[in-house]
Amino acid sequence: MSGSKQISVIRLGADDPLQVDSSGSLTAVQTRRVEAWLAALLQTEHLSLLIGNGLSAAAGSMAGKHPPLMSRHISEDEEAPFPRIREYAKESAQNVGRDVNLEDEIRAAMMLADGLAVLGEKSNENSVRDAIEAAMSSLLNEVLDFERNIWEHHQKSDSEALKVARALTQFLGPFVARPAQRDRLNLFTTNYDRLLEYAADVLGLHLIDRFEGRLHPKFSASRINLDLHYSPPGIRGEPRLVDGVARFAKLHGSIDWSFARGEIWRDSIPFGGPRTASKTAANAVIYPNPAKDVETLSYPYAELFRDFAAAVCRPNTTLVTFGYGFGDGHINRVIADMLRVPSTHLVVVSRDPLSALDSFKARTLFPVSQTTELLGPDVGGLEEFSSLLPAITSDRILEAQFEYLNKRSKLEDEIEPKNADNEGS
Repeated sequence: MSGSKQISVIRLGADDPLQVDSSGSLTAVQTRRVEAWLAALLQTEHLSLLIGNGLSAAAGSMAGKHPPLMSRHISEDEEAPFPRIREYAKESAQNVGRDVNLEDEIRAAMMLADGLAVLGEKSNENSVRDAIEAAMSSLLNEVLDFERNIWEHHQKSDSEALKVARALTQFLGPFVARPAQRDRLNLFTTNYDRLLEYAADVLGLHLIDRFEGRLHPKFSASRINLDLHYSPPGIRGEPRLVDGVARFAKLHGSIDWSFARGEIWRDSIPFGGPRTASKTAANAVIYPNPAKDVETLSYPYAELFRDFAAAVCRPNTTLVTFGYGFGDGHINRVIADMLRVPSTHLVVVSRDPLSALDSFKARTLFPVSQTTELLGPDVGGLEEFSSLLPAITSDRILEAQFEYLNKRSKLEDEIEPKNADNEGS
């Protein structure tokens, strides 16, 4: 394997790419230029952030345990039909220009199990469904092990205890610090883990999602545009938006969502588990596991993807993808539609090279002026990208600062002529 360092790609819209020096670091001028560009994009009327597995991988690297790999097989059994399941999943992934993963094989196995059920081949159907159950159960347990390691790292007494928490809050903070006159941040993720929920708790961020209720939160099929406001002292009829609020959606479900009684509920599973014994993997709401209701086979994923499309496919929108590998065709189609709106902008951030991004560019409209690329270890890592984000300062503080400096300047202009007259006399 070659030991050569990966070259970072830094392109800000239609401008020529920035050249990184041999040390792999940006100059002070380049850093300021990237920061100013990102600051402008983060202040657009609508802002969305799409998080992929790259964020979990970065946090896991800091805590010493990586999230579960999706590049594995549903079963290593060489007897039929599992070799054919792997072949079909690989073919379907290659058709969209990416590598095969566990989701592809689970989806292929579910299709086969349904077909076997139609043919009445109960024995073969049960064999396939048992493999699906085992693969999903193993995945859920590994995700919980990953969460548990993050939480144990958080509770350490040494200086490394809050390293992950600080990195996550430094990353999310500039996105959440939206001016009151701007739309809320729309936060999306394809991850099953609850790393973003953990970061929100540390940051004091209120997440508004489709779930309603405290004891047994239930997924609402009808989107309700709730928000949080407060009334300033002495002011009536002019409520203001509460700081630190974001709209949140997990596009591929979550390990603590489950099907029960024809509804989707969020279970009370601690960060890192354990999972209750009564909750089977077959009832877990993680993509592509469908509901057992024939009329809602795409439920709740269709509702969540509609939320994603409604958030990004509108004028004056910026979508930032971090750690997303462009391997999901249903998400890519929405992004392609978004780029057809002239006032939208896409920012792609990734530490690792994205072969699927090249395929996405070749298959869809990818206007250079509407896109920004920050790819490579020098700019696409969690800490590296966070260092390029603009500093968080309240707009009211900045306005007060400018007002004070303006008054101070005028006062000095009035005093200087008087001093000159006194000296002359």
